[in-house]
Amino acid sequence: MSNAIFVTLSTFAKYDQQPLRRLEASGFPLQIHGTGKRITSAELVEQGAQSEVFIAGVEPYDAATFAALPHARCISRCGVGVDAIDLEGARRRGIAVLNTPDPPTAAVAELALTMMLALSRDLPRQAVHARRKEWTRLDAHLLGASRVGLIGFGRIGQRVAELLVAFGAEVWATDPACDPATAHELGVRLVSLDELLGQCRIVSIHAARSGDVPLRLGAAELSRMVPGAVLISLARGGMVDEAALLDALTSGHLAGAGLDVYDEEPYRGPLCDVDTVILTPHSATLTRQTRSSMERECVDKALRFVAGTLRPDERVI
Repeated sequence: MSNAIFVTLSTFAKYDQQPLRRLEASGFPLQIHGTGKRITSAELVEQGAQSEVFIAGVEPYDAATFAALPHARCISRCGVGVDAIDLEGARRRGIAVLNTPDPPTAAVAELALTMMLALSRDLPRQAVHARRKEWTRLDAHLLGASRVGLIGFGRIGQRVAELLVAFGAEVWATDPACDPATAHELGVRLVSLDELLGQCRIVSIHAARSGDVPLRLGAAELSRMVPGAVLISLARGGMVDEAALLDALTSGHLAGAGLDVYDEEPYRGPLCDVDTVILTPHSATLTRQTRSSMERECVDKALRFVAGTLRPDERVI
């Protein structure tokens, strides 16, 4: 086997040349998607038809894609989520799926905390008034005096909790897979989703897209939130009904929201026009340090897969 490697990432080695140098030093045939834009499915199957190992981004790998990539043996995802990969299809074809779950933790947690602080102090509206040269003093909240609810309590949720506790906030969480001992150690109270929605001033989503009933906060769930509450969504697009969120914000039921993920991306919908909303372009992991760490781990795992030294517990499948 040639172990031909195809890097689909549009910004690969932008901040750190080491991952590229490691691939070049491996001696394996190497191809890099170099348009500077997210790769399309058509480009993926055209450029990657002879490749066996993929250093992958968020592009989808479905049944049709697998059928057009007959030599694929490994998809090493630069990031945490593997929602865009047909895992059962990969399993049937004997394709290993790898990811980089640890490096994004700090970056996503810091963005979540940034949004919580900004919305607690009503910074989006204060900035608008200041740019208009209007001397408008708005009521605000202390993050440290707030009860914050975390939906999802894995790596990222736990790091967010650590940061919040340092501010003095009361932290609740809901996650059916959470170890109660971990929550207790961090000083976090485990509750049901209904309890969390109904009693937390800030709700932040850090759940995985898994389980028999996928998470989606619609009109009913948003109506149960505390009047004047704030919603943060940094996990996966589709977990929040954007139309229902718009209604909750324009009616005044919710005081603000921060989103980094959307049903459709790029997002250009009506939430762009709401001055109590912070929107970022699916960029929670886009710090230089995080991108460098993810690319290094992604390449390292791919090369160790080829060498046969990758541990089974380092694989998604």
